[in-house]
Amino acid sequence: MLKQYILNTKMIIMNNFDIINELISYHVKKVPGNFLAISFDILGKDKLTTLIKNLLLWQKMVYTSPTMANKSRTTNKDFYLVEDDIIIGEYKLLFEACSELNNFFIIKIDRIVLNPELSKKEIEKLRMIIDEGYQLSIKVNVGKLKL
Repeated sequence: MLKQYILNTKMIIMNNFDIINELISYHVKKVPGNFLAISFDILGKDKLTTLIKNLLLWQKMVYTSPTMANKSRTTNKDFYLVEDDIIIGEYKLLFEACSELNNFFIIKIDRIVLNPELSKKEIEKLRMIIDEGYQLSIKVNVGKLKL
């Protein structure tokens, strides 16, 4: 019976990447769907936008140079370091209000890690969905040139 429950739970995780798609959709539209509605009410638009952006960026494939285009890598493959207690608290609120995120991400002290229950195939799918759906925009501030 326990084996069947574990198997069913794994199938739910594997088949429910809808929350990841909703994170991407929210990043673009700034309108919460079913999963993020409570988080939106608790955290507000600006804070939720920042937290989601950082989660997506953590798993986004980045290229360090044109020659690395075929050797993409994630920004922080093993963990996303959260150094501020306030931000850690905000992520805890997000993960409590949107429990589906716990299928993919876990908070451990000062970092967010991928859920250890995820298989390599699930991690690859997660990163593929984010890589294909999340458009990264970067603002570079070069400041004033000093002469």
